[in-house]
Amino acid sequence: MKYLKPISLIVFILCAAVLMYVIITYETKVEYVVSGETIISCKTNAKHPVIPASIDNKAVASIGNRAFCDNSSMITVKLDDGIIELQDESFYNCSALREVFIPRSVTYISPTAFSECPEFAKIEVDQGNRVYKSFNGVLFKDGMSEIVYFPVSFMRTEYYIAHGTRIIGEKAFYKSPLYTVHIPDTVTYIQDYAFAESSDMKSVTLPANLIYLGENVFLGNGKLRTITIGAGVEIQPNSVDGISFYEQYQLYGAGTYLKTGNNIWEYIHDKD
Repeated sequence: MKYLKPISLIVFILCAAVLMYVIITYETKVEYVVSGETIISCKTNAKHPVIPASIDNKAVASIGNRAFCDNSSMITVKLDDGIIELQDESFYNCSALREVFIPRSVTYISPTAFSECPEFAKIEVDQGNRVYKSFNGVLFKDGMSEIVYFPVSFMRTEYYIAHGTRIIGEKAFYKSPLYTVHIPDTVTYIQDYAFAESSDMKSVTLPANLIYLGENVFLGNGKLRTITIGAGVEIQPNSVDGISFYEQYQLYGAGTYLKTGNNIWEYIHDKD
């Protein structure tokens, strides 16, 4: 029995040494495929990569369509200053991605750049960026006048959009976890798919000054039961699942509408 403790200690030291060796010799792999000034593909096992604005002494200005798709290693990503745009689904289905840092040089981020990233919780933007801005991890543009992207892993059940915001951008709240969104009266445009697939949202009051409600804004919002809307809004026939809401609004205008069946909406009372 007197030898058990020394043997256990030796085993522990050996295991620790093996673990340290694995950590020290772990090789971070990054394989870029670049066409022109666009990264079109990247395979990497890095957890916190910095994406360069120059590869093999050639400038990189764009992250291409699905360039980093299906990556399961990246937790945070930082883009080097000099990168200008993130194209459609640049980081599609990056299952571990939580945070992205946007440099001052970026002038375009596709509405689908971070689609299907279930852990994505925060976007940070360099203060010198003249197009985009982050506020509490949420992405805005044009001096906070347009909300661009609400991260899907942002752990809140309700959210107050900043007063002064005029546009809710395409897919801005796509698959958001929110039950309620408070929209200020400064919002005049809600673009396509803005709240689509936000499956926990139950009710929404649209702002009094709203001018336009785009296509499929509330597509796939199965729990949505009431919508309150003002007069004179240009709405697309499929803004809300099916044609029913559109038809009712053409008849009755401003007021509250109740979902009474599968994609069937009815006017229930005047907004006032």
